[in-house]
Amino acid sequence: MEISDFAEEMTTPIHDFLVKNSESHTIRCYMPGHKGTEDPLDITEIDGADSLYDTDTNGGKGIIAQSEKNASKLFGSKRTLYSCSGSTLAIQTMLTLAKLRGNGKDHVIAGRYSHRSFINSCVLLGLIPSWIYPEEYLSAAVTPESIEAKINSRTLAVFINSIDYYGGMSNISAIAEVCHSHGIPLLVDNAHGAYLKFAPVDLHPMTLGADMCADSAHKTLPVLTGGAYLHIANEKYCAMAKEAMALTATSSPSYLILDSLDRCNRTIAEKPFHIAEICNKVTALKRHCADMGYVLSQSDYMKVTFDCAAVHSTGFAMAEMLKEFGIECEYADEYRCVLLFGSGSTDVDFETIKTVLRANTPRSVFVRNLPSPPVHIRTQTACSPAKAYFSGKVRLPVMMTVGKVCAGAVAPCPPGIPLIMPGEVVTIDAARALRDKGIADIPIVV
Repeated sequence: MEISDFAEEMTTPIHDFLVKNSESHTIRCYMPGHKGTEDPLDITEIDGADSLYDTDTNGGKGIIAQSEKNASKLFGSKRTLYSCSGSTLAIQTMLTLAKLRGNGKDHVIAGRYSHRSFINSCVLLGLIPSWIYPEEYLSAAVTPESIEAKINSRTLAVFINSIDYYGGMSNISAIAEVCHSHGIPLLVDNAHGAYLKFAPVDLHPMTLGADMCADSAHKTLPVLTGGAYLHIANEKYCAMAKEAMALTATSSPSYLILDSLDRCNRTIAEKPFHIAEICNKVTALKRHCADMGYVLSQSDYMKVTFDCAAVHSTGFAMAEMLKEFGIECEYADEYRCVLLFGSGSTDVDFETIKTVLRANTPRSVFVRNLPSPPVHIRTQTACSPAKAYFSGKVRLPVMMTVGKVCAGAVAPCPPGIPLIMPGEVVTIDAARALRDKGIADIPIVV
C-alpha cells in the first residue's frame, strides 16, 4: 500500500484523548504538579491514558498501542514501539532483545565510530564489541566483506550506524544478506534517518532487511526532542519488546512526546510527499553549493556536508561564518561543517542559506594554518567494557593516562562518538586526541 492510502484511516488516539481530557476541566488530583497550567496536555497514566510499557497487558487496545500500530503501518514493520528517551533507549532495547534470544553469545560486531549509547549498552548488558575500523575517520560506514571476516561462533549480532553524523550510509541490504546467511540479526542505529521511509527512494533499514532499527523521529520528523521509534522486522523479537524496553526506560514517559509521535503519523499520511519534497530541495541546494565552488562530502538526503579542509578552511570557520548570518549548523569540527534539514525546513530557510553562501564564497572562510589530517585511534583491549566500568576507578589528567586502562566511554558531544572505550589501553595518540578536543581528565581503572 502507498502511504497516502492510510490518510483516511489514520487516527490520532493519543492526541484525541489528551484534548478531550484537557477540555473536561476535571480537578487534577494526580501528577504532574503543575496540574495542567504549564501545558494542559501533559498528564500521567490516568484511567484511559494507557501505559507505554504495559500496552500488551490489556490486549493492545489502549490509545498508545493503537498509535504504535499506526506507526508500524507507515514504516512497514512487524512492530513499532515508541520511545520517549530517544534512540538511546531503542538501542538499549535492541541489544537486550538480541541477548535474550542469543543463546549465551556475547560478541557484537560494530563500526568503531558508533554512538556512545551503543558502548554504554554493552557495559550494562555485559557485551563485548568486535570493532571494524572504517576507511574514513568518523565515518560509520562499514562493508559487508569486513563484517563477514569478523563473524565467529560467539557473534551475537551485527550493529551498524547508518546514517552517520556526516551523512554517510552503509550498504544495509548487502550487510543484511551476510548477517542472515549466518543466522545473525542486523541491528541498525538509524537515528538520523527516520525520514528515509518517505524519501524519494525508500532507503529505510526496515525496507532493506534489518531485523531491528532505532529511529530518532525528532531529528528529521515533526516530533518533540526525545521522541523515537524502535522498529522490529523479525517476529521473534516482538513478544518481549515492551518488557525489554521497560528495563532501562523512565517510568514517567512524557505524554507531550507521545502526543507528537501520534500526530506525526497523521501528518505523514496526509502529506506523504512532503518529506520527499524537502529532500529534493536539499539536493537542489547541494547543486547550488557545488556551482558556487564549495566542496561537499557525499551525504544523505537531509544533510549538506561541507568538506572545508578541501578549500583550506575548517568546519569551525564555516560554522562561525554561517552563525554571523543567523544560520546555526548541526555540527562542525576541524574538517567539516554539517547542515541538517527536516520536515519543518521552509523555502525561506533554503533561499536565505543560498543567499548567504553566494555572498560568502569558500575564499571568505580561508584558514592559514590547517589542523593535521585525522588519524584512526587504534588501541588494545585489556578487558571487557563492563569489567572496566565497574572496577575501581580514578580520574586522571588525560596526558597522565597513557598505558593505563580507560574506565568509561569518553565522547565529545556532538557527535557523541567515543574516542576511547572502557576496557581499552590509552595510547599517546588517544591522549593527544582527547586533549585536543578539550577533555582534561578521564576515568582510569585502578
